[in-house]
Amino acid sequence: MLSIRMGRGEYIPPNTYPREVHVEVTSECNLNCEFCYRRSWDETPRDMDLELYSEVLDQLESIGTEFVWLSGWGEPTYHKNFPELLEIASGRFRLGILTNGVLLGQYAEDIVSHEVEKVVVSVDSLDPEKYGHIKVGSELESLFESIKELKEEKKRQGSKYPSIWFIKVLMKTNLEDLPEEVKRASEIGAVGLILSNLIPTQEHLSDQVLYGRNPDPKTKKILHIARGKAILSRIKLVEPEFEYRTDRFCPFVGRDQLAINRSGDVSPCLFALHNYVAWIDGRRKKINQIKFGNILKRNLRDIWWDKRYAEFRAHVELLQFPSCNDCPYEEFCDMASSNELDCWGNTPSCAACPYYRRIVICPRTELMERLLLR
Repeated sequence: MLSIRMGRGEYIPPNTYPREVHVEVTSECNLNCEFCYRRSWDETPRDMDLELYSEVLDQLESIGTEFVWLSGWGEPTYHKNFPELLEIASGRFRLGILTNGVLLGQYAEDIVSHEVEKVVVSVDSLDPEKYGHIKVGSELESLFESIKELKEEKKRQGSKYPSIWFIKVLMKTNLEDLPEEVKRASEIGAVGLILSNLIPTQEHLSDQVLYGRNPDPKTKKILHIARGKAILSRIKLVEPEFEYRTDRFCPFVGRDQLAINRSGDVSPCLFALHNYVAWIDGRRKKINQIKFGNILKRNLRDIWWDKRYAEFRAHVELLQFPSCNDCPYEEFCDMASSNELDCWGNTPSCAACPYYRRIVICPRTELMERLLLR
């Protein structure tokens, strides 16, 4: 039994396994969104090859993974072998897709026939002009047409899958539209709307954030109106936090999730899936990839139970990180310029992670399904 020394005591990690996994089948994308992570990295985007993908799924199946998201930093439907990806995974896992939605109509038959349970569409505005500015390379009407084709295919096949969710990144420029968008999202066919906050990947976007030590005062009022619209429209609303609270919870480690990038690197989360730069609380931070192994070099079960990875999960669950986000010395601290090290001696560090503070939210089956049961 693995035992981890924590301070003056010992911690026995729970006997868990990665139940829900995000697989980045590609880091390529057919759009160039205004705030995308890919705008602040220096990697060459490419697809995960089918041989690696098959190996990833084999290892996930052997360890007991139940739900697989095709997600990551690229557009999964843009993979040149997307129908084959679904075919290889179908019947082995419950499936979900996080997508910009542009190609949903083209692959509607494959998505429905392979019983993809959840399709989460990134729709940051339902205003055509704002949508086009954010989702560079797409038009709102073409997105609506793709969603319509998916719904019609679902009806043709007499299937209950997939359920369609929208996810919206909140910014100052799109906040006031939210109440009316809740109603429209329901009319378009979404059963739920996940709200998240912006992680700026360019300095000028820092002015767009709604959260932090001094959150935008209009936010609470607009969210209150949106909740009422959601009740009347019978659509589920998932809200983030906008202020830093004492309690912290990692939606990845705390719910036995992990992420695997298109090279096979095993990461504990989507936030640190690659190297990139972000402006968190107005300060430039170098986010270094956090990985604990590679599927091609080591078995996933061994990676999951590697002492270093188990220690990392223990530190996350037991909140053994300082809180950079509301620290009065953060702007003067050299350690706070990256996630490499923190003042408690952790390396790597989750001390400034916005997911840890529920400021940023990603799709999570347990949360989505619990809401639909209400």
